[in-house]
Amino acid sequence: MSDLSNYTKRDAFNETLYSVVEEYLNEKEAHPAETVLAINRKTKATKLGTKTEFTAGWELFPIDTLIRINDDDNTEEVDIDATFDIASSIYFVR
Repeated sequence: MSDLSNYTKRDAFNETLYSVVEEYLNEKEAHPAETVLAINRKTKATKLGTKTEFTAGWELFPIDTLIRINDDDNTEEVDIDATFDIASSIYFVR
């Protein structure tokens, strides 16, 4: 039963990551070029910012590593494989 719970937590966290990156894409001009997605592994908090805004305890991911180009219309979209990999590293499921 605990594995099912972990799957649920992982998938919910993946949705959170997706939403944060999607928010960035919708407001891209409001963010600096060096924007990172920061995750606090202890609290599972997620934030956008620059590297200098975060102290120890935050794991940083360059935002451009979480974005890909849509093959159909050449627009930027959330890289769901990248967000899933991060969620899987936070919520390990066997």
